[in-house]
Amino acid sequence: MNNVVLVGFMGSGKSTVGPILARLRNRPFVDLDDEIAQEAHRPIPRIFAEEGEEGFRRRESRALERALGREDCVVAVGGGAPKNDDNWERIRSGNWVVALTAEPAELARRLSGSTERPLLQPDPPSAIASLLRERLHRYLEADLVVSTDDVAPELIARRLNDRLASRGIERVRIEVPGSPHEATVGTRLRPLIASTLDRLAVSGTVVIVSDPIVVEAHGATLLDELSSAGINARLHRVPVGEPAKSLDVLAGIYEALAAAGVDRAGALIAFGGGAVGDVAGFAAATWMRGIRYIQVPTTLLAMVDSSIGGKTAINLPAGKNLAGAVHQPSAIFCDLDYLATLPDDEYRAALAEVFKAGVIADRAFFDWLTTNLAALLGREPTVVLQAVARAIRIKAAVVASDPYETGPRAILNYGHTVAHALERAAGYGQLRHGEAVAWGMTVAARLSVLAMNCPASAAEAQDELLRASGLLATRPTIRSADLVEAMRHDKKSRDGSPRWVLLREIGSVDYGRSVAPSTVEAALAEVMGG
Repeated sequence: MNNVVLVGFMGSGKSTVGPILARLRNRPFVDLDDEIAQEAHRPIPRIFAEEGEEGFRRRESRALERALGREDCVVAVGGGAPKNDDNWERIRSGNWVVALTAEPAELARRLSGSTERPLLQPDPPSAIASLLRERLHRYLEADLVVSTDDVAPELIARRLNDRLASRGIERVRIEVPGSPHEATVGTRLRPLIASTLDRLAVSGTVVIVSDPIVVEAHGATLLDELSSAGINARLHRVPVGEPAKSLDVLAGIYEALAAAGVDRAGALIAFGGGAVGDVAGFAAATWMRGIRYIQVPTTLLAMVDSSIGGKTAINLPAGKNLAGAVHQPSAIFCDLDYLATLPDDEYRAALAEVFKAGVIADRAFFDWLTTNLAALLGREPTVVLQAVARAIRIKAAVVASDPYETGPRAILNYGHTVAHALERAAGYGQLRHGEAVAWGMTVAARLSVLAMNCPASAAEAQDELLRASGLLATRPTIRSADLVEAMRHDKKSRDGSPRWVLLREIGSVDYGRSVAPSTVEAALAEVMGG
């Protein structure tokens, strides 16, 4: 879907602002109450009189489903519709949601003398106060909450038009026990960061951890957005890439949090690629024994991989990611606008993690990626949005089933045993992570054919997608013996022997598999050479 849905109490201005906003966006306007009355051939008061509120609500839900089944509309829904959980889920699915609010006294003034509002009778001020208490919490869950007190409807509509993206939005619920949250995928998501901080009741200064490249390109815009929402924020810079994941850098973040006076009611924003997310998330996990944080990944790799799942870590001289914690973010915002400045080599390499999601868990997604590969490589916006959202949805389901990686979450490591060995043997930073994963997937698929009777056609289908994306164009010049040695240091090894994730068929894998060293060496030799 790609609608703008206006919610709010009766009299808040939905039916006034809505048509203006629809005109500015060149979209149809739908007033849900008008749709209900037209379908019933009766005015709303008469529906209430003859069918009661329960009958009206049934009609309302049916009308809402029909209205939101359209594309590119501005829809104003009745004040009580969002109370129903199914309605609310439908309203938020693929749509931008804007809540219009007004003070109770102003609502009473606007609604004074109205006889067309059955729920306000016989005492409108008392009814407004009572109903508003029941509904306000739901309105405040909207993407944008806008006061209409003393602001002209035309101005409200223009401001909304300036802030809302022209394309839809995807939300992925990550149901981690005790820490449920959402990953939101779309464009122009900055206003949602501010509204989320408000909803979390974050107090004091918010520290934004980022690197100099992201700060230069996007830092001022994010600071301005937060400032305009009344949120005090302070930037703290860390090095670019893996050097950010060090004890010294972590200590610097702690010092920034202390200087900003961030306490248990405060929050941190991880604003950058995977390394920034790792070190900032670890700081959030350990500052005052854990504070809230928001992930705002700016690379494709971070969007589909490292920002999802709550894994945080820093590197030590003894190895990569050895000091860390699992600490779930309060929210994740994957703003695809940031990908406009992402170099093509980095974008293409990150697709390996997108492809991996289809290979391990979703044959239909894999087939969709194969069909839409040209558009994905060309960064066609609608295709990129769908690819990112679907990859996140797969990882979110796996993470929710096993937050601490005691079992099934291990399937996310498909291709990573060799990938991590490649990165280690080549020297960290010499290979892009996605490039290493692509070669790791190729080895894992070949090993699956040799050790688990995986159909050769499944391995070839995977490898053909990787080749068509240019991810297997340049084979790393690393000896198989060096890779075997590097794999002995893999965190998931047992007694120096790796535990493999192997392919059954496209869309299905096994984890925790032990494979004879001779078979591993044969697969490495076939794929990687000497």
